[in-house]
Amino acid sequence: MTNIKVFSDFACPFCYIGFSIADRLRKENDDVDIQYFPYELNPDMTIKGGDLTDSIPQEQIDMSFRRIERLGKEYGLVYNNKTKKFNTSRLHKAALYADTMGKFYEFSKEAFRYVFEFGKNVGDPFMINDIGLYVGLDIIEMNEKIDKGEFDSQIEDARKLSVDYNIESVPTFIVDDERYVTVLKDYERFKKDLLG
Repeated sequence: MTNIKVFSDFACPFCYIGFSIADRLRKENDDVDIQYFPYELNPDMTIKGGDLTDSIPQEQIDMSFRRIERLGKEYGLVYNNKTKKFNTSRLHKAALYADTMGKFYEFSKEAFRYVFEFGKNVGDPFMINDIGLYVGLDIIEMNEKIDKGEFDSQIEDARKLSVDYNIESVPTFIVDDERYVTVLKDYERFKKDLLG
């Protein structure tokens, strides 16, 4: 059994591709165990969100998204939002709740769509509720558990683990606690990097 740890954030356009790769990998390989760990790119961002152009020149954003869209095309990913950035703290907690309900992948896929296809502010609890309802979660229970802090320790454990593993960018895939894979490429080449 190959163990793959994935550090990822819903606000990261490359992570959307990484998620799609991991989702396909788990569907095609019974001997792969994939664990996700939240990694917040914008932990100090307000709930209102912000704009990438405040810190990155538009030309650089455009250049990055040309590559992102080329790689994402293989998975049918749509990137309409290229400049908005969001606080994903509560969204990660909602994804952890979804995981307890066996809906992590469905929830995560929709969360990425909300960010990049629809440009919705996923820092807003109402948007998170929409995602939860769409995938069939009990949003009353979800919010109660989030508000009681039931997932806070998992978020903190993931933060500490990212420090232990010296994570500097996302997505980062760690294979059997030995090999780090961070550069995204087409599925077959990436699969070879992960599984050999």
